Amino acid sequence: MKNRITRSLVTFLTLAAFAILPFTALAVENTQVRPTDNGYVVAETASQKVGFWGATPIVQPSGASQAALTDNTTGTASSTLAAGVGVQTIAIPLILPSLANGDVLTEYTPGYAFKVLSASVAVTKVVTTAAKAATLNLEIGTTNLTGGVIALTSANCTPLGAVVAGTSITAANTGTASDTISIEASSVTAFVEGEAVLLLKIQNMDTANAAASQAAQANAIRAALVLAGLIKGSS
Repeated sequence: MKNRITRSLVTFLTLAAFAILPFTALAVENTQVRPTDNGYVVAETASQKVGFWGATPIVQPSGASQAALTDNTTGTASSTLAAGVGVQTIAIPLILPSLANGDVLTEYTPGYAFKVLSASVAVTKVVTTAAKAATLNLEIGTTNLTGGVIALTSANCTPLGAVVAGTSITAANTGTASDTISIEASSVTAFVEGEAVLLLKIQNMDTANAAASQAAQANAIRAALVLAGLIKGSS
């Protein structure tokens, strides 16, 4: 009888030791893992230290920079970044009778990495004299863009508000922060009257690249959280 009691006691103590071993092993620098009715709690207080995969355990990080962002953008949150990030339109007035062969705009520096997307002209004062014309083209530095050529004529510079689109821009349309944009006129048959606005659509690539980099970083963090099982989703 005494031997049976002794064996039972040893068995009970062994099972008890195995039951508490995981929690004892996870107690690092006074940090504890504790089961509750709602799941497991890692660290009892913000001052207890936690570390994963060999990182030095630290207390719970805190600071003003961790506050939730307040969204006053009036934009709509989405899981897809818009293709138009950083796109803007530069308006350059044109007095058509002043056009002559040569520069209309000389070496404008946007001041950031950029991509020229399109060019067009909107008529703000109609041309009434027939058989007048001019061709506008764009340069970055001294290199012509492939495309972006605007052919102005008396016929297409009316009615008021008419928009004359440039040819599709397909290449040689990117520049650095120090590069310049110029606009040239050629094949000019002098206009007698008329005014217009040259609309130059460009993309700020510094802004676009920053948005793309932030998205890549956010996706990397999200993928790590998914792999760690902390959030649902595919990595």
